[in-house]
Amino acid sequence: MSMRNRSSPHLYSVPLSAGNTVERPILGLHDYGRLEVATYEQFDMLSPMRSRIARLLADAHVIPTSEMPPNVITLGSTVRYRVDSDRIERRMLTIGRENVPHNGQYVSVLTPVGLALLGRKPGETVVTETFDGLKLTIDIVMLEHQPEAAARAQNAGPDDDGGPEAA
Repeated sequence: MSMRNRSSPHLYSVPLSAGNTVERPILGLHDYGRLEVATYEQFDMLSPMRSRIARLLADAHVIPTSEMPPNVITLGSTVRYRVDSDRIERRMLTIGRENVPHNGQYVSVLTPVGLALLGRKPGETVVTETFDGLKLTIDIVMLEHQPEAAARAQNAGPDDDGGPEAA
């Protein structure tokens, strides 16, 4: 859970119990805000996804988006994963279903599988539950593209030598 210290404008993290062996998901401030807004815009008060999203937002380690490690799944990431030891799926993680082609190449974070992927890393295994109570085990195989890492690489440019201060 992240909280704001009243004397400081920065967020800090409150550690979960010491016995917790599952690594906390990592969310950038931008993804955190988008997910929070989408929850209120997309779901009524009785939706089961609303409480799942609230739990993720409460448990997540929230960091500035500019400090997002390049191996964490964020909104807009392209990820390969396997559900229940089946074939590997390749999907781009999106916030919603509007303006997204229905071609099977996207998974929304507003679904149990998409929400389970957000903030996780390749090599992790997460368990989620469908709306009818079926448990799904998701093995995260590979992160092919992360928008934050791509933006940092583009901003650095091929001839970025650190500027005159680097000399």
